[in-house]
Amino acid sequence: MGHVPVATAGDILDAVSQAREAQHCWKRLSFVQRAQILGRFHDLILDRREQILDTIQSETGKARRDAFAELITVAGTARYYLAHGAQHLRAKRHRPAVPIITSAETVYKPHGVVGLITPWNYPFLLGIADALPALLAGNAVAIKPSDLTPLSAVLARNLLVESGLDPNLAVVVHGGAEAGAELIRHVDYIGFTGGTEAGTKVAVAAAERLIPLSLELGGKNPMIVLQGARLTEAATGLIAGAFSNSGQTCISVERVYVEESIYEEFARRVVEKTAGLKLGWSNSWDMDMGSLISRPHADRVLSRVERAVDEGARVLVGGKRRTDLGPSFVEPTILANVNDAMAISREETFGPVVALYPVHSADEAVARANDSEFGLNASVWAGGERRAREVARQIETGSAVVNATLLIYNSFDVPMGGVKHSGIGRRHGEHGILRYTQAQSIVSSIASGAGYDSLLARIKNQRTANAFVAALRMWRRLPWIR
Repeated sequence: MGHVPVATAGDILDAVSQAREAQHCWKRLSFVQRAQILGRFHDLILDRREQILDTIQSETGKARRDAFAELITVAGTARYYLAHGAQHLRAKRHRPAVPIITSAETVYKPHGVVGLITPWNYPFLLGIADALPALLAGNAVAIKPSDLTPLSAVLARNLLVESGLDPNLAVVVHGGAEAGAELIRHVDYIGFTGGTEAGTKVAVAAAERLIPLSLELGGKNPMIVLQGARLTEAATGLIAGAFSNSGQTCISVERVYVEESIYEEFARRVVEKTAGLKLGWSNSWDMDMGSLISRPHADRVLSRVERAVDEGARVLVGGKRRTDLGPSFVEPTILANVNDAMAISREETFGPVVALYPVHSADEAVARANDSEFGLNASVWAGGERRAREVARQIETGSAVVNATLLIYNSFDVPMGGVKHSGIGRRHGEHGILRYTQAQSIVSSIASGAGYDSLLARIKNQRTANAFVAALRMWRRLPWIR
């Protein structure tokens, strides 16, 4: 497809330095001026959609509809922050220390240069979507995409430049883990999306420099199906949640807990739908699932399945490599007879493999769903939305979806991120743009001596201290102070 230069330490230092210099002018522009560029970018990616989809597919082997999901999510992210970013960044007024004569506000300032280390599974989406609120907040961005998928991020950045962005405000550097480590040494904030092991190393490197960070890491995402759920819809939801993007999605469903009374019927419907999926590579829209990212990754996914079978699991459908289609195609796979001690239940597979588990009750389903070091996303299906929401609140994840699976990623006003080993911080909504800022509090007074420090200086004896305490007691009872 092409070549990209591997960045040296000097290249990365130069790129960040140029970005920092350009950011000094960028941060002085109004939000409206910055938004004009991102508005043009939104329209441009829709106009160039065929080029973008071809690039994504060629780098990843995914189905065209999965590539299209990247495109529309980037566009949705841009639209959301164009509409709401100014409100999120607006200075916020607070209750003052002393009413009437003092005031307080918080203003939000850009960090400077935001570094983004992005993965291969959504190279266009994750290569640029997190950069959009960072730029709108007044930062420059330095992006290090995965060395497996560098061209989608380059294309996204070039479209930003074509939309009018200073080329030095969005720089892309290429390389492996060494380039990522070097980037962290120079930026003012680091955002990382990827595996938990690599994310831990990023956190350590950021801590050594005391720079803020956000991490979206691995998941072993549960789905709970309770009696009363509409089984056909739940089965369709599972297919989307487990096999979109060939299962290579951080919020993919990998564990499904189903009440025993409906287990057999649900499993039958899921197997039937899975067997009907069309697997292959095409730049038309007729494929349900494409290739995995590489032969080594396909090997890892299949080794997880083989180990599970050796430990007693049963393959209901799939479980094979399709070498007739290409070296990295793995059939969508449903497993049964899986217990919680198996590796397939504990470790993230990150492929088109899902295990079904019968459970006696919702309480058992929640307990087993929470028995994981991960906590990214969950899905709950029940007879009524109210009951499903009650169950969802008990699950230890950063997000939970009722009667759907992947809905969280396109809920742009809703914070998204993980707990436990699934990450730190949130993207989307107010959180998704304020994380790229430093909050500065400004407290002012129209009269000298209005603060507690001045009042305390006047306390010379026990009598005045008691009077001060009495005033505080009365103050608490004033409703406008609470």
